[in-house]
Amino acid sequence: MLEELKGILTAQAGLPPAPITADATLAAAGIDSMAVTVLSMQLEDRMGLFLTEDELSRAPTVNALADLIASRVTGNV
Repeated sequence: MLEELKGILTAQAGLPPAPITADATLAAAGIDSMAVTVLSMQLEDRMGLFLTEDELSRAPTVNALADLIASRVTGNV
């Protein structure tokens, strides 16, 4: 899920791939409120998965964000 998340953020939200590492905070990876909004829309469009921007923003790291998304995909909330 981490690589898919990076792909969405770089392709759709326009973030450069280099600073997006698993242990980076969202801010350090350049994931701002606009990127979170785009991510929320892309998750719904691509996977039928609805996560609010608030839920996505609460993840402390990029890896935690990927884990949150993966848990929703598998139903392990």
